[in-house]
Amino acid sequence: MKISIITATYNRPQKLYTDALKSLINQTDHDFEWVVINDGGNQETREIIAVLQVSFTIVYQEIEHSSVGFGLCYARNTGLNLATGNLITYLDDDNSLEPEFVAVTKHFFRENNFVKYSMAVQQRRRDVVCQDKIIRTSKVFLSPKNPHCTLDQLITQQEIFDSNGFTHYHDDTLKWNPDYRVFADYEFLLQCTKKYGSSQFQINRQVLVNYTQSSQGTIGGSHYGQWAAELKQIMNQAGLYSLTSHQIARIHQLIQIYNHKANHRAPAFVAEPSHQDKS
Repeated sequence: MKISIITATYNRPQKLYTDALKSLINQTDHDFEWVVINDGGNQETREIIAVLQVSFTIVYQEIEHSSVGFGLCYARNTGLNLATGNLITYLDDDNSLEPEFVAVTKHFFRENNFVKYSMAVQQRRRDVVCQDKIIRTSKVFLSPKNPHCTLDQLITQQEIFDSNGFTHYHDDTLKWNPDYRVFADYEFLLQCTKKYGSSQFQINRQVLVNYTQSSQGTIGGSHYGQWAAELKQIMNQAGLYSLTSHQIARIHQLIQIYNHKANHRAPAFVAEPSHQDKS
């Protein structure tokens, strides 16, 4: 069983080096492939990768940064096209994996051969940043909070879904949709649900991911109006997904909630802890 870890990076070479890369070097199992997509061709990122001497395989590709749509999705799709593993997982440049991530993930999929896609438990914290300095940080918390979290709870946003450490079988029909930014991860989960069915999902209850969200990130800089607009777009194409009537009703309710908050509250991240919090 081979894992391809896809990292899309855009002008953050130091984060890539100190966070994502160091956590991969520290893996107890180095039998994996790291697929690095240098979105925009950052020179320092290129130089970091060029001089690396590691015991795992590196696949490196530069792409032109798109001025249309969400560049992260284009980069991840490039990674999917290059990956050779039968399992795919994702790691953002500013996050890290616990040393046993690769070993535990392989074991989890071997022991649960009915599982086609899975989310690992994350240790998370939220940083409010001003002029590149942290001015406020939250306590570390686990996500999902409930170790017995169900797929339905993720789809109805009772729990946070995030793609760091999310693992699925390699399938050429799955593609990240650049029409979404705030809910890019969420929309990809809906695609996986359609592809594999709800019975083939399971939470890996071991804490395997360290995730830090910044107020300068995609979700950190977003507002509730964006959340409502993207969920409405998903609902306009609800036939593409395997959503139950209960889930559809809940998403419509969330659209109303986010529209109301957009008129009465500050940007989503700063105002209060949120359902979605992608860095």
